[in-house]
Amino acid sequence: MRLKYDYWEGTFRVINNSLKKSISQYTRHHGTVKIGITCNPERRVKEHLKMDLGWEIMVVKYKTSSIKFINKMEKSHIEYQWEFITNQVNGGGGPNGKNGPYYLYLLLKK
Repeated sequence: MRLKYDYWEGTFRVINNSLKKSISQYTRHHGTVKIGITCNPERRVKEHLKMDLGWEIMVVKYKTSSIKFINKMEKSHIEYQWEFITNQVNGGGGPNGKNGPYYLYLLLKK
């Protein structure tokens, strides 16, 4: 799996609409998309590879030092993209890391 960094930093209010547009481009052009959060993208890629679900790319889309913002961002984008993604829960399905920075990412496959 390839790891790509293509992210914004900033407050929820400033970043949210631009991020919605960007994520929508991925959902239009990829057959399967999942949204998640992590505090260590490199480790998370390895974990997803071990699950062997065929993910091709992990794209990091947002970075923040705020656990509040990362959880709000994840929930907002899962709700907005719900019909087009494979997430099983509406955000907050996994534990948060104790230390930031925190990242919102997309998993992609054809």
